[in-house]
Amino acid sequence: MIDTSHLPLWAILFAYGVLGLLIGSFLTMLSFRLVQHIGSDTPTLLRALTLDRSRCTSCKTPLNSKQLVPLLSWLWYRGKATCCFKTISIRYPLIESITALATIMTGWHFYQQTAPILGLDISGWAALCFVWTLIVIAITDLEHQLILDRLSLPLLWLGLLINSQNLFTPLFDAVWGAALGYSALWLIFQIHRAISGKEGMGYGDFKLTAALGAWLGWQALIPIFILSGGIAIVVMLGLTLMGKQRLSQALPFGPWLALSGWLVLMGFAKQLML
Repeated sequence: MIDTSHLPLWAILFAYGVLGLLIGSFLTMLSFRLVQHIGSDTPTLLRALTLDRSRCTSCKTPLNSKQLVPLLSWLWYRGKATCCFKTISIRYPLIESITALATIMTGWHFYQQTAPILGLDISGWAALCFVWTLIVIAITDLEHQLILDRLSLPLLWLGLLINSQNLFTPLFDAVWGAALGYSALWLIFQIHRAISGKEGMGYGDFKLTAALGAWLGWQALIPIFILSGGIAIVVMLGLTLMGKQRLSQALPFGPWLALSGWLVLMGFAKQLML
């Protein structure tokens, strides 16, 4: 147990930011290698995540520790690889920065001065794990239109286990949240396919919504549906007006579900809940 109650709030928030950058660096690697190893068995995946060195995406040269400092390395080298001088994708500092910001905001929301570690009790650390997993899910869906079972199913079961102790919602509400979250989107999917003859979303969206229901309870599903649908429509219209998306093109729905789940967790949609 680490007593941090004597630290000023700005120091705690700074620590959340540093933690978020470190986790964000890991999430950039995790989101990339999970997709690379679709179909691999668990031991192979674990070896890839723990033993394989990070390499330049252009020339495959192994990276040293100076090149792997979250965000700072990208800024210091001006977005260029030192080995081949090719441009490094903006995805790396972007994911790290988003994760840092989400970690600061979530940590601040759950901060308690008397909590043992960085002002967070088990609910706060569980919330951070929830948010970090949602970020990886959003990345893989945005980049590959995939919501992996290796992410959504453990998130669902962890939500039920967490709420067996009533951390975020009673277990009864969590179980019904998982069941209704999956079945509601499944029903919408079937109706859309019957009317249009096309599949409007994937089964990964059903599992992600079930996981959100398991963490936040069945009452959270209505604001999650309203928020995610509204955000998706705004994004679709914005991309269409900019000429980067056609209305007939598929738009990943997972990122907006993930964002809506985080907003509900943070209490931004209490007025929409039953």
